[in-house]
Amino acid sequence: MKIFCISIIDKNFKEFKKLNLTPVGLGLNKFDKNWLNDKSGQNISSKNLNFGEYTFHYSLWKNKKLISNPNDWIGFCSYRRFWTKRKNSKPRNFSELSKNIIQKPEKKWENYDVVLGEPLIFKKIKNIKLVKENFFEVLKKPSMMYSNNTLEDQFRVFHGSFYLDQAIDLLPKKYQEDFKDFLNGYILHPYNMFICKNFNILTKFYNEIFPWLFRCEKKFKNCNLDGYNKVRIYGFLAERFMPFWFIKNFKTTTCPITFFEKK
Repeated sequence: MKIFCISIIDKNFKEFKKLNLTPVGLGLNKFDKNWLNDKSGQNISSKNLNFGEYTFHYSLWKNKKLISNPNDWIGFCSYRRFWTKRKNSKPRNFSELSKNIIQKPEKKWENYDVVLGEPLIFKKIKNIKLVKENFFEVLKKPSMMYSNNTLEDQFRVFHGSFYLDQAIDLLPKKYQEDFKDFLNGYILHPYNMFICKNFNILTKFYNEIFPWLFRCEKKFKNCNLDGYNKVRIYGFLAERFMPFWFIKNFKTTTCPITFFEKK
């Protein structure tokens, strides 16, 4: 199994390697030559601010030499979020993390194609936060104030209706209604983290998501993508579409994700 650990800070390279992870450095910070990055071969590294980890995904899509064995399980974690055997673990250091981190495919994955992170269950966003973030969205749908908020509610409030509506319209017709239904639910497999059984499955995902994201980019080219909720709009869109697409097209299971940050 090959797990790429995506980081925006040049720290903990040796610790990641000891955990059987492949460190990848992205963003504006300087990384030494030992780190993989999104800048070699055909790349979109200049778009990292808006696309986040998907600039590295693009590099994998276009530069298949980065994958030594296409039949291996291949997945992604981040420098603060890791695949673990038990949920709710709270490692205090890398030594404790190493005892719980997943370093090879779990036996229970044998009958599945894709592993997603254990889901977040969306509930009620505090009314004061709803109003503060996007009062106009609350006016359009007052029921947000007294009922649990769906994935769609959350995206419209924090990232804007324009971006969501336009992005859905730019999806292939075969996905539009099903994706809307998915967004009307309350379950999200988060953080753009997933593990595929082989590179062929991953390539099929890339063949769908990148044309869509680039259509969105063309549509939003004159928009002011300023502030945290807008600047990484393509990463936020991908975070919603990724689990939907895998669940629709492949047999999926889940695995705990543990947050750990070296102090």
